Amino acid sequence: TSKKSKAAKKFVVDTSAPVENGVFDQEGYVKYLVEHIKVEGIVGNLGEEISVTTEGNKVVVVSTAKFSGKYLKYLTKRYLKKNQIRDWIRFVAVKQNQYQLQFYSVAEDEEEEDEE
Repeated sequence: TSKKSKAAKKFVVDTSAPVENGVFDQEGYVKYLVEHIKVEGIVGNLGEEISVTTEGNKVVVVSTAKFSGKYLKYLTKRYLKKNQIRDWIRFVAVKQNQYQLQFYSVAEDEEEEDEE
């Protein structure tokens, strides 16, 4: 009895590296996403359309609403910035709709700077 059910898209963010290092609060991140993702322009409007869950050291966003990896990246960067860990951790696409939080390695830092 759902209104035309759209295919759900699944986005996975692997947070293992910073979680294992003790610098990343996965629950806080999930909470942040839940509170900041906009559905139809409204924050806190996830309803049935978007779910944010954790599976081990992975955060899984399943969405039947309009949602993109780019938006997830934007929200993640904002979260990292808010927690002042934006300078150490980057959001990297591994495969389509699969991402990883990785530490900057000092060697790469130079080239990465202009990516904003």
